[in-house]
Amino acid sequence: MAGPSSTDPAPSAASVAPLAAPTGWSNESDDMDLAYYWQGRNGDLKATLATWYGLANAQPLITRLPDFGDVMFLFQSGSKYYVWNGVENVVCSIDSPTNLEEIYNTIAKLGQGRLGDLKMTKLLQKKR
Repeated sequence: MAGPSSTDPAPSAASVAPLAAPTGWSNESDDMDLAYYWQGRNGDLKATLATWYGLANAQPLITRLPDFGDVMFLFQSGSKYYVWNGVENVVCSIDSPTNLEEIYNTIAKLGQGRLGDLKMTKLLQKKR
């Protein structure tokens, strides 16, 4: 069985049960621009999250649509979910709810791409 090659396509969103993205968010690969954010054209977010925050193997799930004037991803590392705000360069862990479907439902309550009433904790960088 062959290993990954240098011509492998852009990473896909994490393999989870298919859930519809909340209003104002998308899990479409064109909207997520995974090659730009997660494979080095604008830095390597996956490597940055591992180095600065200790979040190994981060997998993007959804991104906020560009209509809102910012860059934001909801991603998974291990069994937890996080939000990366690219404008402020801030990472927050989602403390509650902890189930992805409930997270999406909470985000959907306010709509317009907002995060709703998610309980989050801002993470401190481990390395700069």
